[in-house]
Amino acid sequence: MKRHGYYYYIDEPGMREIKAGDESVFTMPMLLSLDEYWEVLHYIFCGKKHNGAAPWGYIVPLRAENYIRDALATVHFIYPEQVRMAKDALFSISEEQFTAMYNFKELKKSGLYGINWRTKKERFDKDLLLNFHGLRAFFDKVAQSNDCIIFYIV
Repeated sequence: MKRHGYYYYIDEPGMREIKAGDESVFTMPMLLSLDEYWEVLHYIFCGKKHNGAAPWGYIVPLRAENYIRDALATVHFIYPEQVRMAKDALFSISEEQFTAMYNFKELKKSGLYGINWRTKKERFDKDLLLNFHGLRAFFDKVAQSNDCIIFYIV
């Protein structure tokens, strides 16, 4: 079974309820999916699998201090200020600069979740560009609404 990374956004009072355990993380619909590329994208932006430095580490927030304990999924979150920082980082680079941030052959050998010996470069590049544009649109929308983001892996 593949593990997929999903995003949705929520206001700060809703975030407090989820962090307190009063509300389930699964009560809101998924709004953006990275499919199985969540770890690869974090690695491309941060150079490591987890705990990437701000602002790039907020894009796929696999950060220890942004973790919510949940029995059904791995759940991370970011606050509105962090959303704006991630959005600014995403918009600071072009599509060409993004694709120059990674080497397909090196990623394929890395052991990252979402890429293996069967992964084809053309499909991988296409999927990553779709995710890049999806992330930009999603973070732009959430930054404008001044909401939090919840990212979970199931």
